[in-house]
Amino acid sequence: MPWLYEVAKAVGGYAGIFVVSALGNMIPFIPIPYLAAVYFYSMRVGAHPLLIGVVSGLGGAVGKLAVYALGRGSRILLKRETRDRYERIGKLLRSYGALAAFLFAVTPSPDDVIVIPLGLMKYDALKLFLGLAAGKIVLSTATAYAGRTVAALARHELVLELVASLVLFGIVIALLVFFDWEKILETLADRGIKGLAAELKERGLAAVARPRGARASQR
Repeated sequence: MPWLYEVAKAVGGYAGIFVVSALGNMIPFIPIPYLAAVYFYSMRVGAHPLLIGVVSGLGGAVGKLAVYALGRGSRILLKRETRDRYERIGKLLRSYGALAAFLFAVTPSPDDVIVIPLGLMKYDALKLFLGLAAGKIVLSTATAYAGRTVAALARHELVLELVASLVLFGIVIALLVFFDWEKILETLADRGIKGLAAELKERGLAAVARPRGARASQR
């Protein structure tokens, strides 16, 4: 999204990375490629990947608190069916919400599917923030070091950098688009791990994949 880069340039430096990361995490269920800004900024000479990762991770966690607040206040706005589904997921996650937040934040998976249910269940905001921040710092740092490594290996050859970057982001997008994380959590909430395993055994990857129409609509 070009506006992300415009915001990063307007604010400048690490502050720009923080703002972009916060904005990139504020809108639920709409993937905004803020990590692209992290990745390409890390290619700049003099940029420190670890500092970029920490700043971006904290910004992302701050932005995700807006989604948490939305979840806390959405009970009267959600349809009964949707509310019941989120409450089942929230009950599943209640005992280890911070760990779930970390695991979803540290992987290329849409963490809104747990942040909103935890907000609906009024899960402790500080614990959630710490879990999200830790996961996003790890993910953003890995992204920053990936950008630095690609730049070093390609020796700042634009074509090589572009090809390697497209491959990396293609893998991430495939993970985001292919798996239906909300359906996975709903199955776990209703039937447990054994139920999910039975679904996988019976239906294969179709048990955890988004319908083709839904995948097409996200591209």
